[in-house]
Amino acid sequence: MKTPRYFCEHCGAEVKANARVCPRCGRFFSSVKCPKCGFVGESDDFRSGCPVCGYALGTNNGAPDPIKPPPETTGLPLWTWLLGLFVFVAALILLFRAIG
Repeated sequence: MKTPRYFCEHCGAEVKANARVCPRCGRFFSSVKCPKCGFVGESDDFRSGCPVCGYALGTNNGAPDPIKPPPETTGLPLWTWLLGLFVFVAALILLFRAIG
C-alpha cells in the first residue's frame, strides 16, 4: 500500500502528513478531508484510509485509485486584488476624515 499524500486545500501545494501550516501559503490546517466522500477528521483518523468510505491511496477494492494533486493555481484573480486595493483606500480615506 502506498503512503497517502496530502495537499493544501487553499493553494494545492503538497504538504507533509503531520504539517500544521502550509509551507507555500501559510494557512493553518485543522483537519483532513477525504477526497472521495468528503469526511473531515483528524489526520490520525486517516492512518488506514478514510474511516467512513474506506478510501486509501492505491486501494479501492483492488483497483488503483490514486489521489491526484489539485491543479496549480496562479494566485488570486486580478479583480480580487483590485477590490482589496479599493477597500484599503476607502478605509484610509475614512480614517483620515475621522482624525481630521
